Amino acid sequence: MAAKTKIVLVGMGRMGRNHLRVLSDTPGFELVGIVEANAKAPAELGQAAFLKSVSELSRVDFDAAVIATPTATHHEVALQLIEMGKHLLVEKPIASTYAQGREVLAAAQQKGVKLAVGHVERFNPAVRKLREIIKEGFLGTPIHFSFTRVGGYPETLITGNNVILDLAVHDIDVLRSIVGPLKLEHSMCHVTWRDGVFDTAEIFLGASTGPSATVHVNWITPTKIRSIRVTGTRGVCFVDYILQTCELFGGSLLKAVEPSSSSYDALQELYRTTDRIQFGVQKEEPLRAQAKQFHRFLNEGEAGELCTGSDALAAVLLAERAVQVERQRARAKSIPPRAEIPAIEDEWI
Repeated sequence: MAAKTKIVLVGMGRMGRNHLRVLSDTPGFELVGIVEANAKAPAELGQAAFLKSVSELSRVDFDAAVIATPTATHHEVALQLIEMGKHLLVEKPIASTYAQGREVLAAAQQKGVKLAVGHVERFNPAVRKLREIIKEGFLGTPIHFSFTRVGGYPETLITGNNVILDLAVHDIDVLRSIVGPLKLEHSMCHVTWRDGVFDTAEIFLGASTGPSATVHVNWITPTKIRSIRVTGTRGVCFVDYILQTCELFGGSLLKAVEPSSSSYDALQELYRTTDRIQFGVQKEEPLRAQAKQFHRFLNEGEAGELCTGSDALAAVLLAERAVQVERQRARAKSIPPRAEIPAIEDEWI
């Protein structure tokens, strides 16, 4: 029987506790250490060491680490662990900025360290089913993707964070994993509650393969919604990330069909009888599926659907540019009306 991969968890916040639960019972992993400066040792600790700083890990024998600390610390913590020669799964986003993320990726490449980033929606069974539907041609040619990821304000807001870096990077990465390189076409960001903190955004993207996309995110909607709507030449597909459902509507929606009579009941009946396919989705916790794939990546070199450092860096760059466009627009408002907002860099990312 192959030896288990010895792993440590750095960070015991909300996502850290989820990683602890998953790592504790995922076959192939042995949790040998937890690093958290601001919490008591958890009941699930078992035989694992409980440490207050990454530097204390020098006395722990381990192969890899999961970084689930606040985004602002990803860069520093990742570089420390890479210097130790440890393989990493870093929670998304890879870092607070593109420049920091690039340093992390370069350091990992130089040290020969395996680096993955926790863009966990790649492992959502409904997203996997959507990829399959598109690949098999059920939708025809995809024309437009519309993403919605909204909910309430975070319980704690880390300095430098915003709704684009926190939420939009998920959908940017999902889109890019399906259609390939993207280009930022336009963005609009808004401040609703806290001065200077973008809590609502609309991001408009183009794909090198043809489709367009919009990503709407906010921290002000009282109910949590996570969805994708994809319009293709043969129908429209609705994905619910939370319920893990995937539905395709086609048939009469694609035709200019008139109701059999002028009554409202006849009109309703027309849309009730529209072709509808409810695809079977094998439900699974995405975080657990990601952990299993990370184990295969470490032991067999099979990355599969894991988000690479390069892909994670692309998501941060697109998010960063979306914020820059809004800030440039705000600056332009304070100078003469004829001043132009600098053009968005015209490149596929």
